[in-house]
Amino acid sequence: MSDRDKIAAECFRKGTEAMQKENWDYAIDMFTKSVMLVRDNLLFRQTRHGCIRKKYDENGSGAKMSKMKLMGTKNKIKKAKSKSDWETVDKLTEEGLVINPWDDGLLIDLGNAAEESGWNPIAKYAYETAVKAAPTNIENLRRLAQLSRDQGEYGTARACFSQIYKLDPEDSEARQAMGQLDAENMLDRGGLEAAENTKDVKKEEVNAYEADRRARKASMEQAVDGPGQSEEADMQRAVRKEPENVNTYLKLADFYRNKKRHQEAYDTYAKAIEACGDDANVREQMEDVELELLRLKRTDIKDQFRKRPDSGDLKDQVGKIAKKLVKREIEVLGTRIDRYPNDLRLKFELAQRFKQVGKTGKAIPLFQQATADTRIKEDVLVALGESFIKEKKLDLARRQFEKALETINSQDKPDVFKNASYWVGRLYEKAGKTDQAEHHYLEILAVDYEYKDVKDRLETLQGGDGEGEGLDD
Repeated sequence: MSDRDKIAAECFRKGTEAMQKENWDYAIDMFTKSVMLVRDNLLFRQTRHGCIRKKYDENGSGAKMSKMKLMGTKNKIKKAKSKSDWETVDKLTEEGLVINPWDDGLLIDLGNAAEESGWNPIAKYAYETAVKAAPTNIENLRRLAQLSRDQGEYGTARACFSQIYKLDPEDSEARQAMGQLDAENMLDRGGLEAAENTKDVKKEEVNAYEADRRARKASMEQAVDGPGQSEEADMQRAVRKEPENVNTYLKLADFYRNKKRHQEAYDTYAKAIEACGDDANVREQMEDVELELLRLKRTDIKDQFRKRPDSGDLKDQVGKIAKKLVKREIEVLGTRIDRYPNDLRLKFELAQRFKQVGKTGKAIPLFQQATADTRIKEDVLVALGESFIKEKKLDLARRQFEKALETINSQDKPDVFKNASYWVGRLYEKAGKTDQAEHHYLEILAVDYEYKDVKDRLETLQGGDGEGEGLDD
């Protein structure tokens, strides 16, 4: 045991004695020293936080006016996170938890710092405690789910995604994750059972030559990338060893996606489908990677065209890849909606693509359905209004923009606010209602003085030059 460990253990002992005597402040001070000396010790953290909760008589809110007292600490945490200074984040969150050990934001920050530092048991404990403190916070649940999944704790991950889906039935990520976890668990169990059932039944007889050949092959493989030396090689071996287990393919494909090796991820998903059957969850992941590949190709061609703007060939390629991408997105989103008919976000995305290619007749019904999702209602209404303009239904268009402006906060959604205000101003301008048009143009200038041609239009209206230009431009 190092000197640091010995001192930490002694502080922990003194803290425990003080806590038994209900000398909370001294106990917390001793536990804090233990934690700072040995920061990856889960027991030290748990005991410290338990002592702080007892100090506040388990009131669930910590010190009086804790929110105000924590403002400075949280601002410091935010700055430290922006610099990826996880040691400082760790220290600051522990300081904050002395004021309120039930603050789920601090607990999530603590878990994040622990995860970045490689202390996964502490990260899991922090995320679990945050979920207990705020059981309806979807992002907290998602954090715990993702960490549990990474650690192979599929039951906990599945339970978290299930709770997310209960809280938000339109969360397609949670729904997809549940299906994938179910498939992984089922195939894992099936693979294990098959292995156990055949272990003592099928005993292959191998001659001396074959045994020697296999030994030499294994030796060569280990020399290149032995077990544990390369994560990728280990997963590739797992695929070769269990070609019927879709989980081995999914882990390898996920590895490639995290490394931004999209083509290899796509090829691995394709092999999974070929080997294990056309599973809808696997196909969706393969489609996501396919679309990402197309987007990357579009970006690459656009970058080339910016460097060579006179190239007619590159200009044609930009147009072709854009059309190919949106066509494939429409196909994929269409099949997703068939599978998840109540997912309004998917309908919004598909409507956006139809609008993009000029098929506003198909976009409008989807936009109208998507307005029921309060989280994206303003964005949907503005897109719906723009679609009605394309269809020359100007009164209907104006109603959508005005509905959106009833609830849009110019600070939270400045772009949506400016776009809606601009279109309402244009529509009133076209109708000859100068006062209303001026009002909306002034609202925009108060947020963005250089927005589009608003300043020129306002000057024209105030100069009395009559109606503004048509909407076609």
